[in-house]
Amino acid sequence: MKQIKIYRKVHERNKILGLEFPELLLVVLVYLFVFIFSKNLVLNGVLVLFSYIFLRAYKRGKPTHWTSSIVRFLFTRRRYPLIRELNTEVFA
Repeated sequence: MKQIKIYRKVHERNKILGLEFPELLLVVLVYLFVFIFSKNLVLNGVLVLFSYIFLRAYKRGKPTHWTSSIVRFLFTRRRYPLIRELNTEVFA
């Protein structure tokens, strides 16, 4: 009997340091924002590390594409058909 090689993680998202791309982008934005306003390297590193740990703890137990699906849901335009609202038939 032939054995077929199966790749188990084909449908998972790529992760860097345990974070997906949108979450890693959020950590980079925190990094840029903190370093614009403060010159203290230790404080900035602690804030970036705290944001990374917070995201890792927040993402625990959630599916892999959770953050990107929430962002997609918030920014998609919703269109509702007007025909449903105008249809006032009463079913007897």
